[in-house]
Amino acid sequence: MEIIDQPVDTTERPLATDGNRILAYLIDVLITIGVSFVPVVGWIAGAVYFVTRDGLPFLNGQSVGKRAMNIRAVTTEGASLSNNWGPVLIRNIVLFIPVFPLIELIVMLTNPNKQRLGDQWARTKVVVEPAA
Repeated sequence: MEIIDQPVDTTERPLATDGNRILAYLIDVLITIGVSFVPVVGWIAGAVYFVTRDGLPFLNGQSVGKRAMNIRAVTTEGASLSNNWGPVLIRNIVLFIPVFPLIELIVMLTNPNKQRLGDQWARTKVVVEPAA
């Protein structure tokens, strides 16, 4: 899925550190777990948040964890993932496969571009958010 009107950031931003990415992920996992305790629809809402968190327009294409760590997932060209559902779903759905998060962590830590498999398949990267 291609979003035509997405602004592209032509400045080269530094890649997010491994530590910031891991902390952002853990924050998002805690939110997902917390939401899943809501009766009846909690586990569905938690799963939907976890898969779509980088593309949610009301969060400006930044998950809560990434916002807390001042990082952002973007396309390799620098475009925001807000409402860009193709790459968002590709990069996040793989995390529901058992033991895959561990594999993703190992790949991210050993990849020179700090990309996990989901990033490589979706053609995304995680960069430091410019100061406001």
